[in-house]
Amino acid sequence: MGYRRKKNFKKTDLIANFMGLPESDETMFLSTPKSITSVIEKAWSDWSIGSQVSPEQVISQNWYKVVGNRLSTKCAPDRIDKSGKLFIRSASGPIKQELSFIKKQIQIRISKLKGCETIKEIKIY
Repeated sequence: MGYRRKKNFKKTDLIANFMGLPESDETMFLSTPKSITSVIEKAWSDWSIGSQVSPEQVISQNWYKVVGNRLSTKCAPDRIDKSGKLFIRSASGPIKQELSFIKKQIQIRISKLKGCETIKEIKIY
């Protein structure tokens, strides 16, 4: 048995040998561990998470300005598809109809919001 020839043979090395995996590598313990906070901050920085405001966020934050205070509690922006179509979810049929009457105004107000110029169409459901 070849595994007994080594002086400091560990159980993990035996398992690695049995499974055909590389033996333990002690180099991973040479650097000091980093805090989870620093790892998360680096990931957020590398991936630009939180630094860019999406059109969905801008529209949601300004929703009461887009449709008015009265309607803002009875409907909500749902999503924007790749073609630039904004889907608006309404609470009921009458709200859907009321939104359809002001659809053009909604489109104009949204186009004035920063970063929302890509919205080309509105679909109310």
